[in-house]
Amino acid sequence: MSVQQYIARIDELLARPLTGDDAYHLVTLHESRDFAPPNDDWDELMRAGEEFERELQDLAAALDARWGPHGSMSMEDYASAFLDMDDDEIPPFFRELCESGYFGDLLYWRVGDRLVAASVGHEDKEEPVVLFAGVTGSDEGFPD
Repeated sequence: MSVQQYIARIDELLARPLTGDDAYHLVTLHESRDFAPPNDDWDELMRAGEEFERELQDLAAALDARWGPHGSMSMEDYASAFLDMDDDEIPPFFRELCESGYFGDLLYWRVGDRLVAASVGHEDKEEPVVLFAGVTGSDEGFPD
């Protein structure tokens, strides 16, 4: 997929209604193959991670041009809380990211009354690398 196709998918998310306090939408934009044995090629996994990070930066540049500079935030505190089984304190959008294994730093944009986030996720060494985007109506958990 191209950056323009990624943006079209994000626009689809923005057009969808958000209902309830926990409302959010997530979409996988690009997913690599898995790396479970016998396909556990470490070099290929590293190349996939680098490729997906470049795609994220290209997407970010296009969205910056559209909506202004993005913010960024670490998922480290949420990942720690999730892994320590203390996820009651994690806002729903971030809990879903953790449950999906998406612990990478988030880039985000405010678009009207919503937040659009994008990142690269990789749950563990055997799982696919994923470029994803999400839309939420709640800014709970995002920096002020």
